[in-house]
Amino acid sequence: MAVDGDRSARVSQSRGLMLACLLAGLAGMVDGIGFLRLGHLFVSYMSGNSTQFAVALGRGRVTEAGSVLWLIALFVAGAAGGQMIARFSGRWHLTCVLAMVGLLLAAAAVFGTAPEPMVLAMGALNASMHRAGNVAVSLTFVTGTLVKFGQGLGDFLTGRRAGWAWVEQALPWVGLIVGAITAGAGYVRIGAAVIWIPVAGACLLTLWSIVIPEPE
Repeated sequence: MAVDGDRSARVSQSRGLMLACLLAGLAGMVDGIGFLRLGHLFVSYMSGNSTQFAVALGRGRVTEAGSVLWLIALFVAGAAGGQMIARFSGRWHLTCVLAMVGLLLAAAAVFGTAPEPMVLAMGALNASMHRAGNVAVSLTFVTGTLVKFGQGLGDFLTGRRAGWAWVEQALPWVGLIVGAITAGAGYVRIGAAVIWIPVAGACLLTLWSIVIPEPE
């Protein structure tokens, strides 16, 4: 029975990591499109936006700083909305949050790659999942993921950790990078219409969440 339980836990964690990788890929696509659309601002990477806000404010560019602060405020609002939906929807929180993300991205596409719905969507996406089994996952930012990966590598090299489980920490980063590459390549070929790719991705992930048990 213990063996069956361990196997089930591994399968659940593998599914969760695959889903986290796909969600991070979605975030990477949207952030890449937003980066190109907004002229080097971000729709999900608020650490970068916070630095740009502070630099603009320090240089006396109040209007520019205000524009960046608006994006940060929208992201926080999206995160709050996503968290409330997740709390109220219980075991269906993944499906409901992803449906919200899909609707917001569709609104962005309809209104000519409007950045506001994209930022709200990326804030909300963070409420979709937090862990894949024993692995904590980050979807719209990867600094913490890379730190954990580096720490796991350090422990492995010093003999404090055996096996390769620590490599799993890098999967969301890989997903985000692939998503951003897809966005950049698509933007070159079809321009702003590339936003429909993450819209389709969000819809497919919503269907995934309905037919496959949630990893948490």
